Amino acid sequence: MLPFFMKIKTSIFFVLLALALSAEAENGFYKVEKVNGEEINLYFAKPKYVDKKTRLVVVMHGRKRNAEEYRDQWSDFANELNLVVVVPEFSEAQFPMVWGYNYGGIKTKPEELSNLNDSSFSYIELVVNQALKKFRLKSDNWGLYGHGAGAHFVHRYVLYYPESSYTLAIAANLGWYLTMTDKQWPFGLKNSDINEEMLKKSFQNYFLLMLGMSDISTKPNTDYVASIFDKVTDQGSHRLERGRNFFNGVLSKSRELDTFLKWGMVEVPTKDGHSNTKQMVPFAAELFFERLK
Repeated sequence: MLPFFMKIKTSIFFVLLALALSAEAENGFYKVEKVNGEEINLYFAKPKYVDKKTRLVVVMHGRKRNAEEYRDQWSDFANELNLVVVVPEFSEAQFPMVWGYNYGGIKTKPEELSNLNDSSFSYIELVVNQALKKFRLKSDNWGLYGHGAGAHFVHRYVLYYPESSYTLAIAANLGWYLTMTDKQWPFGLKNSDINEEMLKKSFQNYFLLMLGMSDISTKPNTDYVASIFDKVTDQGSHRLERGRNFFNGVLSKSRELDTFLKWGMVEVPTKDGHSNTKQMVPFAAELFFERLK
């Protein structure tokens, strides 16, 4: 027969074991439908128990359109930091090429007028509102994150949707930018349909640019990038330099518009080039945990 103190220790062990087993994040999948009947897939990770402190983060996948993989990258952090993470899937079939996803699907050539109502950008608030209800979240504080192609989407979203309700948006390691210059869209403000009032409102929302210090490749990584590489490298020789130059341009533009700027830039001490899972996600997750409280 076990001594009394041994029984207590054994009981505590099994209680802790049960808590550990029940604390794994729950991963799943559902669909969201727009008014016009178009559906997109959503992958989610959430803590075992959603409570009043649980917060929402919408994560944008990369150019491989691998929403499920991006969800898995965030699964541990969803559990540890009490986050519901939702990753919408913008498939190549529904949102083809860079135009349909990275650039938000607002147009396919500079001279066209932007069509925000039918853009891929227009799904985000719908995704957020449905997620807040589906997971019965008590706070409408939410974050938006993208890496690579997803970061292209995020940094353009914050410019085109300055009225969006996000609490914090983070873009990590995108390849090139919609710069604060008179370059032709999609590389600058000319024919972008972004006016000064939109810029002022955008600058007053919380946005963070995350740059990996090892993201310094000077070679194009896709055929499309190769076809526009002169315009890309005009912004800087590699992603790190292009990010720095973009943010300096934002600082100058905010001074020109005499607008208080709530944007920031951080450089992450990465080691493995253009990588997301181990290098950027842990930092972004911690930032959302602190900011969305």
